[in-house]
Amino acid sequence: MFIPKACETLYKMYMKNLLLAFAATISVTCMVAQNYTPVDNGSDIKFSIKNFGLTVNGRFKGLKGRITFNPANVAAASFSATVDATTVNTGNGTRDGHLKKEEYFNAGKYPVISLVSTGVTNATAGGSFNMEAKITIKGITKAVSFPFKATQKADGYLFEGAFKLNRRDFGVGGKSVVMSDNLTVSLSVFAKKN
Repeated sequence: MFIPKACETLYKMYMKNLLLAFAATISVTCMVAQNYTPVDNGSDIKFSIKNFGLTVNGRFKGLKGRITFNPANVAAASFSATVDATTVNTGNGTRDGHLKKEEYFNAGKYPVISLVSTGVTNATAGGSFNMEAKITIKGITKAVSFPFKATQKADGYLFEGAFKLNRRDFGVGGKSVVMSDNLTVSLSVFAKKN
């Protein structure tokens, strides 16, 4: 079949533009951040603190929130998550009851502990990121900054990181001299794709 040269040139230009448009669409789609929901199952929100010279470990449940993340577009990432202060669990029921009282977490009045990112950047180490965030405990909000890793799973992401806090900044534990001022919060948050 004879195709005039002009038509052949137009056809080639059309196909080239079509392929370029398709590639651009795929590229933009890959850059769009995905939405995820953090869940208790597969997550571990814990803290550790010295008390009477011994390390006490505790955990929280009731994980809720919303995460927007794509490692190819970190600038668009955002994290907002809460845990239920009434779920504090150190493996000692008497101590847990004490931690829910006014002097500590005051869980009746402040049942939610929250963390909200204010910025996410790439870290120098491969596969790591840095988060700037605000954490709120007992109605008091402070800034935190920490590195974290993001591991892709079949149905979401596992985000892992840790940071230090001074309990006195949040009015937790009063003026206790047997309990350390500093504690470590370790996050292992599994978030399912929406």
